[in-house]
Formats: sequence, structure tokens, C-alpha cells
Amino acid sequence: MTRSLLTLICIASASAALLGGCKPKAGASCKIETKEVCNDAKTALVCHDGKWEDMTCRGPNGCTKTGSESVCDQTVAEDKDVCNLANDYVCSGDKKGMLECTKNHWTFVQACLGERNCVMESKKVTCDNSIANTGDACREEDDYACSPDKKLAVVCRGGKFTVASNCKGKNGCRVTGDKNSGFKVECDDSIANIGDPCDKEGHFACAPDEKQIVKCVGKKFAADDKCKKQEKCAVKGELVGCY
Repeated sequence: MTRSLLTLICIASASAALLGGCKPKAGASCKIETKEVCNDAKTALVCHDGKWEDMTCRGPNGCTKTGSESVCDQTVAEDKDVCNLANDYVCSGDKKGMLECTKNHWTFVQACLGERNCVMESKKVTCDNSIANTGDACREEDDYACSPDKKLAVVCRGGKFTVASNCKGKNGCRVTGDKNSGFKVECDDSIANIGDPCDKEGHFACAPDEKQIVKCVGKKFAADDKCKKQEKCAVKGELVGCY
């Protein structure tokens, strides 16, 4: 039995088979690391560690081919998708998360629940995490955010958002400013219960019943002074007192 040279090439190596128009298959051997080959308009094969593996092209351009070169648009991705550029960042499809290419797979690194969500501008990914849940992953130590219900200020500690302070005042937790002047998280903690978490050591507030002043000591509000019977605790300007 005889076989053509082209047939032998296709059997021996999927990467070499491209020269004759044969398509590689996932799991077959390849020689050019990180090379991409379009499967169809939305998927590709990529060469990793000497083997072809499937890769999804979720970006608006899908998978495009120019001459012998194929490009898989991964400007949008989902957690655990195969990726091809280490330490690259993209947004998730719903714009509420940012992912990083780690060990050839996209990995969710932080939620982007703020008003601007996750956007890619001039090939740079910006994640608005000014709104965050306690326990959400974060990347910048001492970064502050408001909880979705605006009742808490949370802070990034050790890669996770944790409660910084309750915001029981009438203004709750607010995100102010803009991308030019910078964004700021403001927590109205002028009202607090004894034992509530706090982030500003020595800061004073009024108890909800207005009968006493409380003070932030050791990251928690503690009783400081009781108001006289005819007085009420109130905040006037920057001062907390019994009036």
C-alpha cells in the first residue's frame, strides 16, 4: 500500500500538516509554542507544551486569519478559559469581573461592581471595584469600597475585602469624585452602636438612641460619655456632643 507525501506529513505532525491544508486537532502534537490556528469564526487551537488545545475567541472579532497567521480575539473571556498571553488582563463578558492569564488559563482576580464596571480602553483594563462585598477578592492593600447596600465601608486586607466600618448615618456609604480627580469612599459613621466595627481610631459618634457618645477604640466603638437627661447626642459640623 502506498501513501502520498502529504498524507504522511498529516499523520506525522498536525503542525506540519498546515502546509498542506490539513487541520490540527486538540491533543495532537505541535512545535511552535503559542501558535494559534482558527477552527472556525469563534474558536481556535493553540500550541501549549507541545500539544494543541482548544481556545474560545469571545471578543467581537472572533478568530481571524490573514495569510498563514491566525488571531483569536480574547479581549473578552470567562473564568477557566484557555488563554495565550501570560499576565494579560481582560474583562468578563458581563463586565462585572477582571481576569488574568495565569498558567495558560484565565483566572478571576476581582469583581468590578462599581458604576463603571470593567472596561478596556487603549488596550488597558480598568476595574471599578468601588462597590464590593465582604470576602470579595482585591488586589490593592488598603483600598476602600462600599457594600452594595451602601451600609458598610469595606477595605482590602490580605487580598480580601473586610468590614472597615458600619455607615449608619443618613448618608450611608457613598462613592464621590470622578476619574480625573480620583474616587473617594465616604462612610457616614456618625451613628454607631457599641461594638460596631470602625476604622478611624479616636473617632466619635452618637448611639442610635441619642443618649450617649461612643468612641472608636481598637477598631470597635465603645461607650464614651452619657448625655444628661435633658440632652441629646448630635453631630454639629465636625463636632459630636450632648446638646
